Amino acid sequence: MDAESPELHTPDPPDPPDPPDPPDPEGEQELRWVELGSEGALGAGPEGPSAPRARGRLPAAVWTGSVGLVMRLLRQGASVEETDRAGRTPLHLAVLRGHLPLVRLLLRRGAPAGAADSAGGTPLHQAAWCGYSRTAELLLRRGAAVVARSGAGLTPLHWAAALGRTLLAGRLLAEPGAGPADADSRGWTAAHWAAAGGRLPVLELLAASGAGLDGALLVAASAGRGAALRLLLALGAHVDTLDGAGATALGVAAGLGRQEDVEVLLDHGADPGLRDRHGRSALHRAAAGGHLAAVQLLELRGAEVDARDALGLTPLHHAARGGHAHVAGHLLDRGAQVNAAGWLLKTPLHLAAERGHSATVDLLLRLGASPP
Repeated sequence: MDAESPELHTPDPPDPPDPPDPPDPEGEQELRWVELGSEGALGAGPEGPSAPRARGRLPAAVWTGSVGLVMRLLRQGASVEETDRAGRTPLHLAVLRGHLPLVRLLLRRGAPAGAADSAGGTPLHQAAWCGYSRTAELLLRRGAAVVARSGAGLTPLHWAAALGRTLLAGRLLAEPGAGPADADSRGWTAAHWAAAGGRLPVLELLAASGAGLDGALLVAASAGRGAALRLLLALGAHVDTLDGAGATALGVAAGLGRQEDVEVLLDHGADPGLRDRHGRSALHRAAAGGHLAAVQLLELRGAEVDARDALGLTPLHHAARGGHAHVAGHLLDRGAQVNAAGWLLKTPLHLAAERGHSATVDLLLRLGASPP
């Protein structure tokens, strides 16, 4: 089988004329096996994630990769628009298998290049997912829509970016109508997806194409993609951009305890005093997670030890509530108020006792907390 390797990009040769059916004494038996598989076995048993769920013979024949058998079925009247139970056409399956000769054959026989399966995915989505650049080029020449969206609003460019298909991403960006600002149903662009996967070459490509990088910086911080974080900052992403809850990349990284990312962001000028919509600073988040190294970094860079959130809680409250005695001890060593009263006049001692954190309760009492 002439299978395509991901990310190869060479010119396609001219399509040859269809050859006549060769003598095939076993053809009828093979056809019968495909028919049996499509009617019974393939539809009845457990299936893998990419196995065809066939209603008819043509999808199953395409899955086997037999060009001769597919041609025989087409000449017997099989429809190129036939679908399996996932809504995939024979063209979807040929692309998924990386079988370029079958892709060419089906397109010549009128297979719709933009057909969508039950999840909204087109053959071009499949090519982007698998990294089949030559197949994608062929589909685009035959009218596949580069802006086609799946049910989740994903375009082929989103998939190519998420999986690091740099050649494909560049080819898709060159198509009229494609743009790096296109967002899916959750508001993510190709740059968001590339950052989530740590796809540095794709991020550079998207940046050169004018993609906005600020949201991608937040995604890189959330995903712990330190290399992507550093690249995005070098490419000009705004270090203090806010997410939907008003948190910065620094706040996100601190809450996850990603010490190196916290240090990188601080070195690029991130403001440790910024608060999210609940009034929490990066120090609140680091203390709540029990991340001592992040707490120490933030405090050394000027974070306010007794900053209060919207409920009047300090970082010490959050550390005590989580039972993080080592963080609580550090904050107290740095001058945190042991009896600071927050929401409902509760002190850190109240919160530690309510959660049953005996070690933290003992620490607070030893360092001057007033008993309830």
